[in-house]
Amino acid sequence: MLQAPRPGSWGLLGPGAQLNTKLLFWSGFSAASLLTYGPAAYAQRSADNVVTQAEDAFGTRVGNENVGLYDARSARGFDPQQAGNIRIEGLYFDQQGQMGFRISKAQTMRIGLSAQSYPFPAPSGIADISLMVPASKLTFSTQLAYMDYGMRQVAGDISTPLIGDKLGLQAGLNRVEFANGWQGNGSNMTSAALLNFRPADNVEFIPLIFHNHMPGNDVQPSILPGGAFLPPQFDRNVFTGQDWATTTTSNLNVGIIGRASFGSNWRLQGDFFRSIQDRPKNFSVFFRNTQRDGSANLDIVGYPAHKAASFSGEVRGSGIFTDGSYRHTVHVAVRARDVNRIFGGGQTINFGAANIGVVRAVPEPTYTFGVRDQDLVRQVSPGITYVGQWAQVGEFSVGVQKSFYRRNFGKIGAVPVTTKSSPWLYNGTLSVIASPSLTFYAGYTRGLEEFGTAPDTAANAGEPLPAKQTKQVDGGVRWRIQPGLNLMAGVFQVEKPYFDRDTANIYTNVGALRHRGVEMSLSGQPVKGLTVVAGVLYLQAKASGLSVDRGLIGDTSPGTPPLTIKTNLQYELPFAPEVVVDSSFDVVKGSYANRTNTFKTNTQAVLSLGVRYAFKPFGYSSSLRFQVMNVTDQYAWTADNASGRLSPIQGRRYSVRLATDFSDF
Repeated sequence: MLQAPRPGSWGLLGPGAQLNTKLLFWSGFSAASLLTYGPAAYAQRSADNVVTQAEDAFGTRVGNENVGLYDARSARGFDPQQAGNIRIEGLYFDQQGQMGFRISKAQTMRIGLSAQSYPFPAPSGIADISLMVPASKLTFSTQLAYMDYGMRQVAGDISTPLIGDKLGLQAGLNRVEFANGWQGNGSNMTSAALLNFRPADNVEFIPLIFHNHMPGNDVQPSILPGGAFLPPQFDRNVFTGQDWATTTTSNLNVGIIGRASFGSNWRLQGDFFRSIQDRPKNFSVFFRNTQRDGSANLDIVGYPAHKAASFSGEVRGSGIFTDGSYRHTVHVAVRARDVNRIFGGGQTINFGAANIGVVRAVPEPTYTFGVRDQDLVRQVSPGITYVGQWAQVGEFSVGVQKSFYRRNFGKIGAVPVTTKSSPWLYNGTLSVIASPSLTFYAGYTRGLEEFGTAPDTAANAGEPLPAKQTKQVDGGVRWRIQPGLNLMAGVFQVEKPYFDRDTANIYTNVGALRHRGVEMSLSGQPVKGLTVVAGVLYLQAKASGLSVDRGLIGDTSPGTPPLTIKTNLQYELPFAPEVVVDSSFDVVKGSYANRTNTFKTNTQAVLSLGVRYAFKPFGYSSSLRFQVMNVTDQYAWTADNASGRLSPIQGRRYSVRLATDFSDF
């Protein structure tokens, strides 16, 4: 919530507002920097520290950094974003365009016990975006960053009350110019703002806008092996794509969140969003049939303009009733989305023999595009959930939704094919407090999810996949080893349809996929000054169906590592508390690299080191951050589970970031 401003202050302008010479200097410097470099995506304010802010090791992102086993694109071996499991402040949001961190505080993965407090949880977890709350006094932040390969970032944020504690502003601009680890160039420009409007103590509105533009970014070539072997290693500091084969993408998210409480028992909240991804220019570059010596065939696919846009939102009413040590909560909600996607129409042109890791510039041809496809989806899901809590004993919840799903799909101008589905979806959770330090939990969830789009290697490349029912069962334990140090361990089983290419190279539903696993999280401070966030995932991914029975594909989907270990340590030097050293060590066991399960990628073991120095030039809080990633310069491959493409991990690189917060002017 907003706090009242300092006595005599009217926010940005008015009686009591004071601007000293240091503020004018730093504001002028930052404004000049932003005019030079423009706006971009992720902020790193001086106090941001993802290791100390992480609640567990299941996935947290703050500013430029993330820790934990999972993120919005990968959880328990699946993709929460393409499954529609993105939330903003706990409310449903259909994300088509990228949503960045200029106005958001963090993105947290809700898995296992932490997902039980969410009405209508979803299989494979929830990625919840929490928003910034405008400061109670004028604060201006700048962030400067440089990384080898030529990455440069300049950003600025302003946070201030506008009308006492009734209206506040959080806004930011950012620009990044970069060369990736594979030496592809690009830029990223972002602007974002939100208002926190509280016309009364029990009413709050948060309108927001986020815009991101990435013009003419280079495309990383995809490597497709010609047999059951890994490609040869090549110099990762050489760009082997084409200067003309670039992609331009614009993302826009505009919406509003509202909350109101009535008396001591009732609360109403909701959101409404417009989310757009516009891609007027798009290419894919392939080294197909890559041999052991690196020779391959060069194919480049060009596409006409693609666009995906949606309206979405949720309205939720909650009643909360307390009876002694018992608390009863009832949520009644309606979620809805209206999605329009235009895609397809691409043409593939073969440029003959080439070698991975060897620069070969080819002239840009004239592409003849085909008729594009259009995909229209409407879904409405009303539901009700009951949550019962017994103080110091446990919690029980049960919920049910009726989802009404309709899809029209076909070529633009042709009669579309209509599919409908209206399943009942339900969930239940239980947690038991066995002792002050020990809690057991279990849950069951059924969902209706879409499964992204067909990969570029399929004949129906870019086609959105239909919605199918999914289910998940999980359970585990949380042990508070000591104050501020928690261990969580759980098991899970997620069942979803299995999509792969059939004998006609159509990416479609070919069977069922079951992911079983064990996940563990250790987070907190075992000793003074030392913070640990460590996670372990053991995953067994098994496919079944006619394609598996016929031996057309293996029973394990490619690109799903059976073992992942991620450890982050941070230590505050006792003789210099303003200096913090940190490390991350990630181990990812090799996974199958092709759909027939005949060879694997090599195991990754990546060490990164860093140091953070907090200081106060001119009395303003600042943080200087230096990191070295992949210290040993390990060379390893990753495999995409849909397309079968292989990519080397990024080599050794470093970055330095400076963040400063200006307040108390």
